[in-house]
Amino acid sequence: MKIIKPKILKTYDTWDQYETPYIPPGVALTAAQKMWADTKGEHSVVAVIDTGIDYRHADLAENVIGGVSFVNGFMEKDYLDENGHGTHVAGVIAANGAILGAAPDAKLLAVKVLDRNVQGTFGNVAKGISWARKWRGANGEKVNIMNLSLGGPLSHTDLHNEIKKALNDNIVVICAAGNAGDGDSVTDEISYPAFYSECISVGAVDNNTQSANFSNSNSNINIAAPGVDTYSTYLDNTYAKLSGTSVASPHISGAAALICSHFFKRFGRYPLPQYVRELLDFMAIDLGNIGFDQLTGYGFFSFNIDGGKAYQLKIGQEKYYVNGTEKYLSLSPFLQNGQVCLTLNDMADFTNIVHHITPEPSEISIWL
Repeated sequence: MKIIKPKILKTYDTWDQYETPYIPPGVALTAAQKMWADTKGEHSVVAVIDTGIDYRHADLAENVIGGVSFVNGFMEKDYLDENGHGTHVAGVIAANGAILGAAPDAKLLAVKVLDRNVQGTFGNVAKGISWARKWRGANGEKVNIMNLSLGGPLSHTDLHNEIKKALNDNIVVICAAGNAGDGDSVTDEISYPAFYSECISVGAVDNNTQSANFSNSNSNINIAAPGVDTYSTYLDNTYAKLSGTSVASPHISGAAALICSHFFKRFGRYPLPQYVRELLDFMAIDLGNIGFDQLTGYGFFSFNIDGGKAYQLKIGQEKYYVNGTEKYLSLSPFLQNGQVCLTLNDMADFTNIVHHITPEPSEISIWL
């Protein structure tokens, strides 16, 4: 058993600071920020079953609520991450500092089942799931979501049984689909635990919502999320850009945390895992033929039903791109007092809003 190992593209000692925290492209594509006026994930707890979490990271420290290590050996009894994988996953879910994760107010529970060399066993993963399932916080908190960005080619009875118990305890289990894909939806690549029907299996797309050529394909893929050039937290207060279904899965775990939080605030209870699964599938945007396919499941998840669009524009040029497809503006964008300006008609096309301009008196009405 191993992590669904991502490709480390680049690390950063610091993140360029803006006046407001930076929302990475992957989080923005899922439109998580559209939920933030109502909830940023408060009341939700996500167990990150991985290599631990660097709880000293400034962007994560406030959200790590506790943890445990099932790694053998004296040197790694603490749940501090010494590899970086779990820290990166945690940041995609709930970073809240220089960068923002999908659910920046959700709490994180670090369940360390892999060592610094990403070695571990399915037996220890099963123990980690069992521990997280039974965990209760100081104020009675319990785990709502488990993220498992790890896997292997063989099924494991104890692991499967613990996942079933987690579901029975109303915990949503979200897994990385795997990185053994060949870009062909006809061929099957299987990784456990993602292939278990009880899990939500997450494939990867790039920031233009094109399926990643490494993402596993099979009949149990549920949904796709950003997993290429993904920015997030890393060891020792640094940041890194990684690619893999490992970093696609936590985008969905963060989305699930927002759903659970919103549901709790509305009804005073948490939704059943099947409700979360069906809502995620319902909100998915078809990337090819309508309906299910083996590469991206029911499609790319976004809180914006008309989302999943990456726009690329240049100042002074009418030509622009949407998910790599060439299009043209009515008037090229320009700078005014340091601000980028576009025509209202072009902005309306981008955002799918309805507007009306009356010549006398000059009034603009916009309907969202």
